[in-house]
Amino acid sequence: MSNLEHAQKWADALGNDVEALVALYADYPTIQFGKIEDHEVDTLTDADMIREQLGPISAGENGKYTFTATEWLGKEKFGLIHWDVTIEGASTFRGIPTEGKTLTGTGSTYQEFDDQGKILRENTYWEDNRIFEQLGIALMRPHYWEEDFDMEAFLAEAAG
Repeated sequence: MSNLEHAQKWADALGNDVEALVALYADYPTIQFGKIEDHEVDTLTDADMIREQLGPISAGENGKYTFTATEWLGKEKFGLIHWDVTIEGASTFRGIPTEGKTLTGTGSTYQEFDDQGKILRENTYWEDNRIFEQLGIALMRPHYWEEDFDMEAFLAEAAG
């Protein structure tokens, strides 16, 4: 199985089958997905925690999530998956009503593997801003990394 095939197998399990997802992990992995300060909730360390926190996604409890692995960057023991997600039929996203919209987004997941090829460490980042914009939330997204970015002009425009 190629690394991109592994990435798609993981993506399919995340969106469809929590038991298939659990089978991809070592017995005591470290999975971080929330990027919030409360690590009691957003760090998973065993199969029961995976089932509890990620099972609702694969069970479709708040819409159907379809993940597509678009790229694998890495080696045999570690890598970064870039993925797209389509969310259909969700009533909310991050607590914000969807008003029946089909949402699309992107994200990335870094994985490290043990000697048996099981996922030992994982860190996921959802690029929520694209989805927030689809829900009508106005966001300011400065492109400060661009060579000709003018911070003063950006701040003046933001001040209105």
